[in-house]
Amino acid sequence: MTESVLNDLLRRVTESGLLDDAQIDEDSVIGVGHLDAAGVEVEVDLDPEFDDESDSDLDAIMVALKDVLSVSEDRWRAIVEEVASDIEDALDDDELSADIDLRTDLEAIGVGVFADAIIVVFAGQTSFPDALVHVQLTPELEVEDIEIIGDDEEDDEETTEG
Repeated sequence: MTESVLNDLLRRVTESGLLDDAQIDEDSVIGVGHLDAAGVEVEVDLDPEFDDESDSDLDAIMVALKDVLSVSEDRWRAIVEEVASDIEDALDDDELSADIDLRTDLEAIGVGVFADAIIVVFAGQTSFPDALVHVQLTPELEVEDIEIIGDDEEDDEETTEG
């Protein structure tokens, strides 16, 4: 069943034209998408979550993929603003240089899409050179959780919202 679900998801993604170079990679479909509002190409991982007992909701995954890639510039700016503000509030003054504006330093580099959530992965070359910022969005593109994941597990900082 796993193979048929992945083949169906790959077919849907290919027909939609939302991703370039779409292919099956283990238990997900990967490709490259254009995040219009941010003006960047991102690696995309569509995960039908085979561990769940319920059937994979490919329709929800496709809707979430389309929604995140075509998010409006206003909504995207609001997401980045909320992420930057939450990180600034969570970190001590000495953990983040005052010279760095997270709103311009954070750049989306990846998107993970599930039936019930979207993860946007940001890199902050100046603010977090050895870490990535994972932002979990609801299907409605509302920020649900923010996690800074570094190379050194002990130095991870985490903020949770909602």
